[in-house]
Amino acid sequence: MTDWNPHPEGSGAGCRIVDLPRVTDPRGNLTFIEGGSQIPFDVARVYYLYDVPGGESRGGHAHQNLQQLIIAAAGSFDVIVDDGTETSRFHLNRSYYGLLLPRLTWRELGNFSTGSVCLVLASLPYSEDDYYRDYGDFLAGRRAAEEAAR
Repeated sequence: MTDWNPHPEGSGAGCRIVDLPRVTDPRGNLTFIEGGSQIPFDVARVYYLYDVPGGESRGGHAHQNLQQLIIAAAGSFDVIVDDGTETSRFHLNRSYYGLLLPRLTWRELGNFSTGSVCLVLASLPYSEDDYYRDYGDFLAGRRAAEEAAR
């Protein structure tokens, strides 16, 4: 497993850090995200995690088709990603960096700081049918997708 503090060129397990635009101003900064520009998909759903108790983790699943951009809108947390071959840990702590997760990537979120907010932009609306919640099923689905692509 790779432990790493993100910067704009970072990557691991098929995921990569996206450096989001920053408009700086003495009155406060602004960051924007445009689907098809900073991220390779149109945003179909936005959700956020907050008030995660210390020691708790979130995620623990993968998606068959959905892509995501995960941002630490406030505070910090770790995202552990796994493509079935490689596992990497990303520590997100800046609101102008996003972690781009392609489809078929197992993810777990943890180590949330007090007051942290995890903002997620998703390529598809919610569908329970898109989830792999069992790691063995995820690995089998990933192998099947790789074989179909050959």
